[in-house]
Amino acid sequence: MFSSLKKYWSKPGEGRYLSIKEIACFGGGGMGIYLVSAVMGTFISAFKIPEIYSIGVEHGQIIFFIASTAGLFAQPLFGKLLHKTKTKWGKYKPYLMFMAPVVGVFVLAATWLPDPNNSQEGLRALQAYLTCVPALILYNVWINLFNMMPAVITPNQQERSDIWSPIGLIINLAPSLFNPLSMWFRSSILGSDPSKEFLVIRFMGAVSVAFSIVLVMLMLKVKERVYETEKKVEKIKISEGLKLVLQNKPLMILTLALTLGCLRSVADMSSETIGRLRYAETFKDGLEIFGTLTLVTGFAATPNMIILPLLARKFNNRTIMLGWQIFSTLSYVALAAVGSANLQVGLQSTIVLTAAKFCAGFNAIGSLIPLMLSEIYDYQQWKTGKRLEGFIQTFAYAVVGFVSQIAMFIPVAIQKHIGYNPKDYFNVERESVAPEVLARATEYFDIALLISAVSGILMILALLFYNLDKKKYAQIMAELKARKLNTVDGEKTAETTANAAAAETGTAG
Repeated sequence: MFSSLKKYWSKPGEGRYLSIKEIACFGGGGMGIYLVSAVMGTFISAFKIPEIYSIGVEHGQIIFFIASTAGLFAQPLFGKLLHKTKTKWGKYKPYLMFMAPVVGVFVLAATWLPDPNNSQEGLRALQAYLTCVPALILYNVWINLFNMMPAVITPNQQERSDIWSPIGLIINLAPSLFNPLSMWFRSSILGSDPSKEFLVIRFMGAVSVAFSIVLVMLMLKVKERVYETEKKVEKIKISEGLKLVLQNKPLMILTLALTLGCLRSVADMSSETIGRLRYAETFKDGLEIFGTLTLVTGFAATPNMIILPLLARKFNNRTIMLGWQIFSTLSYVALAAVGSANLQVGLQSTIVLTAAKFCAGFNAIGSLIPLMLSEIYDYQQWKTGKRLEGFIQTFAYAVVGFVSQIAMFIPVAIQKHIGYNPKDYFNVERESVAPEVLARATEYFDIALLISAVSGILMILALLFYNLDKKKYAQIMAELKARKLNTVDGEKTAETTANAAAAETGTAG
């Protein structure tokens, strides 16, 4: 192992494009991006915004709807910009690093919460809109850009799967360590002064942003490689780019599957609140236990990340995703059948709910989607002569995100109907919360489990029609490589002919 590490540290292996040093830098830069992702997922989600800002439950979903609507326009504009970008550093790296401090500023502003005890709810809501909306728009473009990178750092399909496994482990260290740390800090504040819990969120946001910006700079050491089949990058209209992308059948099916499955993780969005309420007799202990157990549930995807390269050698990506999604959906179905309201507060709830959360997360679908999109970029180039990564992202992320936020109004409407709001359990002690208010959280969680199960089943049905398999993709890459060689040979032939003509003209003169 050590001899291989030394041998391939600065140079790639035979038939490969990436050295171990470059893979490590890519993983380190990705860890910086996913550190911000951990902040956003923990604090700036549709269900957490009403809690941490102590505002109405509908505001979180409205904020996300505004951001996703803006993303429908931002993503194709960014796609057009990407298509015509060509620098000595590549197409993506300049944007990844330039956007890091910009995203960081808005994420810092979004997590710099007002004191709920000394501010009006209207002003807190206004701050949430002014900071969270731009933070979400920029963050989504930024992380989607990072997810494009596997497609351009190597044209080797198997190498993409092989490197994405260790990189996935590296980048997921950020949220896996961030979540328990933030909850331990918050539980300590709950034990001394529950009304000061918002200060921990300020601190965690500031520290994470600072580390993120430093780590992202490692991307400078990563090269971009792709089979260029266009002699020059031509300008393309947004309408033309979207029209060309609509011809991409695998993309359309994947987009449909992700859209139908957009509510498959609704139950997970309330898992922290349920942990606070059901894992112990006090909110402080419940949050501390939940935070500690995220060290287990946070690594649920790790085994699948490790075996992903092996699975990719044997199975098509669709088969892998179907297997993972079926297992995840069954966990929601099983817990919904039991009913969290039927579990005793304490050890029983801790064991059953933690096991269900682990099984629901026992997949690496988040790592597999960028690999599937990498193949879809190549398919697009094969079919139309243009890669159009940014336009493809419009469907795979922006359209899916927009429809998801519309669909998310369903659980929000249910929350309002039954009178559930996460803010009722934030900055307070358990003794101050009425029993009927505590019961609403469990009632909503059981409904959310059913929503997650139904959404997961719909996603599985759509994936059955995905047909970009290993054999077809190998044919596409062979043809793209041949096109590249033909383009290079044609340019050399044209140059030789021009030089010969010039020499003949000079001799005749």
